[in-house]
Amino acid sequence: MKIKIFFGGLILVLVCSSVVFAKQELMLSKEQMFDSGPALDRHPFSSDCEALYYVDLKEDVEDMRRDFRNYFCPGMFTLTLDGPPGTTLTLFGSFFFGKERGFLVLKKRDDRKVWILHLEDFPDEQWFTSEATNKSGGYEAYYYPAPNFRRNVSSLKWGQWWEGTDPAESEVGVK
Repeated sequence: MKIKIFFGGLILVLVCSSVVFAKQELMLSKEQMFDSGPALDRHPFSSDCEALYYVDLKEDVEDMRRDFRNYFCPGMFTLTLDGPPGTTLTLFGSFFFGKERGFLVLKKRDDRKVWILHLEDFPDEQWFTSEATNKSGGYEAYYYPAPNFRRNVSSLKWGQWWEGTDPAESEVGVK
C-alpha cells in the first residue's frame, strides 16, 4: 500500500512540475525557398540550409548571426511559439532590435502553441486578432512592414518594450 501511495505521489509531482515548468520557447524554422514560380519554389538541395532555431522565454537575441549557423542561407522563416497566455514576443528584421527593416509583435491569447507560416500576412501597422483553430492557438499580432521581412528576421525581444498601444511609435528599450 505504501508503495502505491509513493508512486502515486511521485507521478503527481512529476505531472504538476511539468505543467508548472513547461518550456516556453520560440522555434523558428528556416526553409530555403525561391520566388521564381511554383515549379521552382523548392531548391533540390535545400536540406543543407533548412534549420530550426530555438530560443527560451525571456532570452532576448540581439544578433541571430552569432547563434544560428544557417542565418545567411536564403530562405523564409516560419515559427511556433509556446508559453502561457500573455506571452509577448517581437521579431525584428534588423539586428539589435532595429525597427527600420520591419517587425512583428505576437501576443499569445491562450496556452496552446501558436503556429505561423507566413510572417507577412498581417494588416500593416494595426493590431490583428487570430482566434484559436484546430492547428494553432489564439494570438494578437502587430506587423510593421518592410520588404522581405520573412527572410530578414535578425533579432528578437520578449515582453512589451513599447509605451501605449502602437509599437511603431515607440523606441525599443528595456522596460
